[in-house]
Order: sequence, then structure tokens, then C-alpha cells
Amino acid sequence: MMFKMIWERYFLLEFIKVFFLFLCCFYGLYVLIDYASHTSALPHHQIQLHWQELSRYYLFVFASRAEILIPLALLIAFVKTVCTLNSHQELVALMAGGISLKRLMRPFIFIALVCMALLYLNEQILMPPALKKLRRMEDATKHQKVRHTPEVAVKHVILEDGSLLLFQLYDLAKEQFFDAYWIESVDSIYRIKFLSPQTVAPIGYFVDHLIRQPNGELLQKAAYKQHEFKKMRFNSEILQSTIMDPDVLSITELAAQQPASLINLNEKESKMASAFYWKLLMPWLCLLAILAPAPICVRFSRQLPVFFIYIGCLFSLIAFYMLMDAAQVVAKRQVIPPVWAIGVPFLGIFGFFGYRFTKMNRAC
Repeated sequence: MMFKMIWERYFLLEFIKVFFLFLCCFYGLYVLIDYASHTSALPHHQIQLHWQELSRYYLFVFASRAEILIPLALLIAFVKTVCTLNSHQELVALMAGGISLKRLMRPFIFIALVCMALLYLNEQILMPPALKKLRRMEDATKHQKVRHTPEVAVKHVILEDGSLLLFQLYDLAKEQFFDAYWIESVDSIYRIKFLSPQTVAPIGYFVDHLIRQPNGELLQKAAYKQHEFKKMRFNSEILQSTIMDPDVLSITELAAQQPASLINLNEKESKMASAFYWKLLMPWLCLLAILAPAPICVRFSRQLPVFFIYIGCLFSLIAFYMLMDAAQVVAKRQVIPPVWAIGVPFLGIFGFFGYRFTKMNRAC
């Protein structure tokens, strides 16, 4: 048995109780608020959702939010447990028996490492399919409710023969391109309202074929309500990386698509690299949620300012997450290479609090 001492099992039990209590209450409150503000309006739009669909939806939402929910629950549980032990003088009694503060923190470090491993599994196995299904459900709901304003940015994908497909957006629910232009050559262009690339031969709906005339003018040669593009060939890997948001890909899929150079990246490479470093580093937030507040929570005082410790820790965690989110935006916009924009602030903050944790015995 890993934890043989009574005090170790006691620490674990108290910590786990607060951890799951906070996680269930906090996420349960989120579900109630989200359902009241959004889902309750669905009947007015002739949309019926069964409890099975709602359960799957909020399970997918939890998987997508686990990277912040679990560290937050770890932080609250750690502060509550350790401050209670400190105020009841239990830490002093154990230290008087010859047990160091660092050893007293081992059960909490163990739980943080387990949660970190679970987050890596979530990023690799659960989160990619959850995000795909979640976005399909959201896209389907949008189409049933109101016509939302489409994005104005033009996207593109290169086909196997080197020709170019320009499109406005890709509908995950219907698995179709919307408002696409296939530039077969400079003299032959197809304008397609809807294009389904998942069939053996892609099928277009409401297609106009434009041909360049001898005077250089493009004129419509033919129009089709439905047309099969037998010459159009998509590379499956390029197609998936184009239509899928990098956040939907797993860690191994992102690692396989990392550029050879860390600098001078284009927009697509910057998004891929930013998502990869984010998924690689953010699970370590579980360990940081234990290391950062530990020196404050074990500080011996007649009046331990528990309330201010809670406020300070929560504010610091939110500020840290906002800082990393801003760093991710900077990396995606190609202002700073992703490895520096995301890696440097995270490793710098983690190193600072890790060093404070190693010096904790001296400080107390």
C-alpha cells in the first residue's frame, strides 16, 4: 500500500471529499445556469432535446472544460484541507514528531500528479471526439434556431492535383463546404453553393461553371443543380487539418503536424504549434495548484487569514489562466513564436513557485 500511515490516509480522505464536493457543486451550478439561460429557450424555436442528448452535451462540455475545472477544484480542496489542518495545530503536532513539511505535502502532490495524468488522457483520448461532437451539436442547433451571420474570412485547401479550393466555412453538422470556389485552372472556375467532400466523388449543389473567353473575360458556361466532380481529389490529412480547429486534434496528432522550424511560421503552422504547446503544458497546472499556495497555507500564525488566502489564490489562478490565454492569442497571431509565447511565461511562473516550495521548510 502506498500510503501506510494513518495521517496520510486522513489527509487524502479530507482532500478528496472537498475536491469532489466542489467539483460537483460548481459544475452542477454551471449546468443549471446554462440550461436556464440557453436551453430553456429551445422550445420557442421548435427544438426538442431529450435528457440523453442533454447528458451527452454536458458531458462533452465537462471534457472540454476539464483543464480549468480540475486545477480549480484541486486549489480549493488544498487550501481548505491544509488551512484547516494548520488552524487545528495538526501540522505542528506531526512536525513535532519528526515529519517534515515536504513529506506532509506528499499526499496532495500524489493527487495532483494523478489529475495531471487524467488530463493528459483527456487531451489525448476524450477531448478530441468530445469537441467534434459538441461543435456538431452546436452547429445543428444554430441552423435550427436562427440564421447566424457567417464568417467573412476566406479559407482554402489545396487538392492533390495542385488546384485550389476557396470556401467561406465548413459545416460540421452537414459535413459540407459553403460558398466554395474550385479553381481548376486559370481558365476554368466552379462556383459552388454547397460541396460535400466526404463522398467518393465530391458532389456540389447549385454549381456555376465559369470559362475564360479569348478576350480574358470569365463567363458562365453551364449551371447545375447537382454536379459530381470526378476530377476533384482531396488529400484526407490536408482536408482534416484544414476543416478542423487545431484544438480538436489530440496531442499525438498535433505532434505529427509540427513544423520543422520553431520560427518564421505561417498562420496555419502557428495555430498548430500554439495548440500543441498549450495541450502539452496546461495539465501541469494541476501540480502548480498545489505548489503555489503551499508556502502560504502552512505558514504558522495565531490568526491565519484564510479568507484572504482563498481570494488571493483564486485571483492568481484566474490571472494566470488569462495570461496564458493572451499568450496563446499572441502566438496564433504570429507576434511571437509559439514556443516562446506559451513556454516562457508558463515555465517561468512554474519555476518560481517550484523554487518557493523547495524552500518551504526554511520559510516556516
